[in-house]
Amino acid sequence: MNTRDWPVFSKKELVIGNLNADVGVCTLWSPRDVFVKRHLDGLMMDKIAVVGNLYSVYGLGILVRNYLANPHLKYLIVTGTMLGNSKEAISALQPDSPLASKMFLEPSQISRFLRQVKIVFVDTLEVKEFIKRGDFRDVLRDTTEFEPLFVELPEPKSKVFPSSFSGHLIRARTIDEGYGKLLKEIREFGHITGEDSEGHKRQELWQLTMVITDQYPCDFNSVPHPEYDVGYIEKYCKDLWEGTESEDISYRYGHIIRHGFGNQIKIVVRALKQKSETFRAVISLWAPHVYGGSVSMNDPPCIMTVHFRLTCRRLHMWTYIRTNDMFNAWSLNVAALRYFQGEMLQAVRDELKDKEIQLGELTVTSGSAHVYERDWLKIDTFLSKVKPEKFFPDPKGNFEIRVEDKEIVVRHFSPIGELLQIFHGDNAEKLSHQVAPFISDSKNALYVGRELQKAEEVLRNKTPEVV
Repeated sequence: MNTRDWPVFSKKELVIGNLNADVGVCTLWSPRDVFVKRHLDGLMMDKIAVVGNLYSVYGLGILVRNYLANPHLKYLIVTGTMLGNSKEAISALQPDSPLASKMFLEPSQISRFLRQVKIVFVDTLEVKEFIKRGDFRDVLRDTTEFEPLFVELPEPKSKVFPSSFSGHLIRARTIDEGYGKLLKEIREFGHITGEDSEGHKRQELWQLTMVITDQYPCDFNSVPHPEYDVGYIEKYCKDLWEGTESEDISYRYGHIIRHGFGNQIKIVVRALKQKSETFRAVISLWAPHVYGGSVSMNDPPCIMTVHFRLTCRRLHMWTYIRTNDMFNAWSLNVAALRYFQGEMLQAVRDELKDKEIQLGELTVTSGSAHVYERDWLKIDTFLSKVKPEKFFPDPKGNFEIRVEDKEIVVRHFSPIGELLQIFHGDNAEKLSHQVAPFISDSKNALYVGRELQKAEEVLRNKTPEVV
């Protein structure tokens, strides 16, 4: 085999050592470059072919493909910090496992991988000496030869419809509802990017804003995610609020909020106490230094800003995420942000001694709202199973349309049923122009347009009735 052609997949996401070695190291969620410097010095890398992360089941499919393409690789050392289910996925890997379809692999290909590769789980602090000793080796595996097996990834397809380049808005009651809406929006209207620094194409909407109105902050069971279970989701949410994320991961948002620039939670709560409707209740996670700041970091924070607004006795929260994997990360991040908002509400109630303050809306703007090419097939499968959207009330209100006394009467009501204004006329087109500024939802606009046209037809036929 020509080692210059290997790794076959995700080469830019791997630390390459000695390609003649037969050992690979998987560091799970621990940043691979940092892990190599801390735990695998230069001498050790001569014994290791490759070091890489594993965040998801899809990533496991890439790992298996790279091993199959290089039959000289016989050992996989799994170490590092565990988040999510990636470690369990490796442990549960079997030819008849349901994971096979998620990785787009055949049972026979997984069987071959398991015959070729011995998987060993090792604690981070012991990995260096463990590899040096080499007592994980077995003679049979070392002497068994295999032919290279190249398993291509399925070719994803995407048909893109035209849309505005920037400033997309979606409203949803819950994270579950919003997840389906945004994935559908991206798959239909997102533009296709060139390859990024790690060789991936994405489908992207630029500046996508999602508003969540009714999600209960502690309803971890309702949060959709392709891999993580409810226990992990709950821990992730609480770690963000408490700042207790593991030191051995790239993104420690809660830690930055509480310790990076002082305790910003206390500062914001104090600001709201001093002036409840202040515009200064802002938490920043981005260090703007030209040198040594976030711009030049290997893994700068994706969540950059959290802004609170206390108005009409509701605590609203807006967050800016500069780049967001909407399939694998969005729902988890938004669940944590909603939990954060709920905990902040309690802190504000206590500080202001006002238990009547209510939870407001959560707004999250994703600068680059994207899905990776590698996930398109999975997303399309997911969307094919999403149930039709339920009625979503227009935040600008609703309309009652009647034919009364030889004219069309349009009554505009607030979302809670208050009568706001009344329009009169006999022409559907003219009335539609009058009511248009008071409609924000496209489905509501289509409905009102249909009902106005029906009302005009009733008026022409001189048959009074409620439309």
